[in-house]
Amino acid sequence: MRTTRITCNRHRRGISTILGTLIFIGILFTAVIPMYLVMKQADNVYAKNVHEMEILDQDRANEAVETYFYPLNDTSSQLNIRITNTGVIPVNIVRVWINNVNYSASASIASQDTEVIGPFTVTLQNGTSYIMSVTTDRGNSFASSSGTLFFTDGYWFTPSLGIHILVLSWIGKYRIYVHNATWNNGSPPEYCYETQGLDFGDIECSQLVDVEGEYSVHVTKKVGQNWVDLPGTPVPVVIVWPGGSPVINVIADGRDT
Repeated sequence: MRTTRITCNRHRRGISTILGTLIFIGILFTAVIPMYLVMKQADNVYAKNVHEMEILDQDRANEAVETYFYPLNDTSSQLNIRITNTGVIPVNIVRVWINNVNYSASASIASQDTEVIGPFTVTLQNGTSYIMSVTTDRGNSFASSSGTLFFTDGYWFTPSLGIHILVLSWIGKYRIYVHNATWNNGSPPEYCYETQGLDFGDIECSQLVDVEGEYSVHVTKKVGQNWVDLPGTPVPVVIVWPGGSPVINVIADGRDT
């Protein structure tokens, strides 16, 4: 009789051990593993957010915009903005700032394209300078490339007029010069840039001018012993300010010459 009871007790203890193990496994599957899966999902979401932020930061760094603010005429209270996307990705302009007053805007500009937005109405105050910029949806802010506008004695003034020239190039020798076609008095053209040696990569130069009017931009490249005009040049340029941008962009391509 004693032997039977001992065997029964041992059998019951064995069953209890198995049940305890099963309960532990059940707890493991119902609590620990779901928690692990939730943590894994959270890690995936975090990694995705980090990747998206890295892409956003890269896109923000790749934005490049030139902006030119100008009044509709020399006494107008309305300003237009000429925006050129000089970067490699599209930009979306969402806000315009003029002397800490912001205006909503909506303009999508593809790479290397130019758009004019406005007009934006400002309060004219004699003897006041106007500091201006635009903001993109990625958070970048770009100040006016033409500098500050001034309103004095009932008229607008801009600090400078000019022509900005970009030559797309691999390698070569170049001469870039600007000729005033309106006030042609026989004077030689003004050199904006002249190669001192072989140039590698794109070339940029800006030529300030004194007055509005018609100009021509000549871009020549040395081919053999001769200087030849790049395709599409000379480029006619008309500066009309106010009522137009004070700075005009010109692009010439010397990569296949």
